[in-house]
Amino acid sequence: MKARFDYFPGVAVGLLLAVTAAAEPVASSRDIVAAMRALPVEANEPLEALFAFSADPHGTFDPGAVKPLVDFVRTACAADSGWELPERNGAAGSAYVVKIKAPFAHYLALNFHPGVPDYAVFPASLRYSACLDSNAMQRAYACIGAGPTGAQDYVSARVSGMEEITPNPESGSYFSYTNSRIFLRCKVEGRDVVFSCSETTAPSTFSLRGVPVGSLGQALFYYSEKPGLNMKGMTWMLSQIRNSTTLSVYVALGSNETAVTTFAWLNAGWKGLNVTRSEHILNSQVSMLECSRRIAQDPHVTAPLIAAIVKEVNGMPSADIDADYERYLAYIRMWRDNGRKGLFACDSLLTDLYDQKATQALPLTYRRALLVQERVRALMGVPTWSANPGGALAGQL
Repeated sequence: MKARFDYFPGVAVGLLLAVTAAAEPVASSRDIVAAMRALPVEANEPLEALFAFSADPHGTFDPGAVKPLVDFVRTACAADSGWELPERNGAAGSAYVVKIKAPFAHYLALNFHPGVPDYAVFPASLRYSACLDSNAMQRAYACIGAGPTGAQDYVSARVSGMEEITPNPESGSYFSYTNSRIFLRCKVEGRDVVFSCSETTAPSTFSLRGVPVGSLGQALFYYSEKPGLNMKGMTWMLSQIRNSTTLSVYVALGSNETAVTTFAWLNAGWKGLNVTRSEHILNSQVSMLECSRRIAQDPHVTAPLIAAIVKEVNGMPSADIDADYERYLAYIRMWRDNGRKGLFACDSLLTDLYDQKATQALPLTYRRALLVQERVRALMGVPTWSANPGGALAGQL
């Protein structure tokens, strides 16, 4: 499913990739973390109202109750900002607020178009995900797309689905887990707002090892399927996400601006130890929303165009998909054999992790996801493995 369980986090924000490239100059992740402040008290009560509604399938919602939260988002988005949240269910939390220079409807379409899977638009956050009930997902998208009508104060929908996140460049870990999610769209004093709240329903799988390939901004990854972590002396450790809660808030501003905020809490580590801190989560939120902003603000990107790419790839014969997948593997091997020793020593990790036999076992669904992601990069003018391999690599070493 899409961005969706929440690509920001419920997607385990504390363990996601740091994507550094952006559409325009922004404060560095380090600066934003250093300036982190406590969430204003007036925003806490609306958060609890949203969580109470999310937990009660038969509950009702009062849009007026969340006005202080919407006001906070509108004010805080003037400059990218990070906020420390009170601990929730034993999990540390943080919030990150940004302004995206794209119309509200455009941003919603990228997130909730039924033909646009999460990995197509947010390759830096999810490798793959699937709704457990495709009909429920279609109903949810239609609900959010239409918004309240007539005498309705709000519209909402609930779904469950599986997610898998990309490797973290520091720990190398990636996980699969199941989320329960609620979507909510309403008007708050005449302003269009969408809330998306997700929570893991059980602990994740144990960590598998992967690595980003090339520059971090490319959001290209290699998945080894080997257990453990990449950290020296800790390769044998099996980390796990015990619980994760994410609330994403989208607020319409002007005709070409949207405020976006992610609130995220994460408890993850090993042997019952939670090693995740607010600053870890915020670092990942910065990365995630920069990826989201870059895609949403690209003039070549629209939801219908990406849906067409997905449809084309899904209709490709398996032999053609395998041929493109081999080009991807050739690019991975090129970085393994010729890449410089860069950030996090990713090239040496590729040498340790690459297994030709294991690459042939990658499911067809994942191979399609890799092809879709690359076609979206090409749409934006930044292809990786589909460009001339020698020239593409030569320009990055």
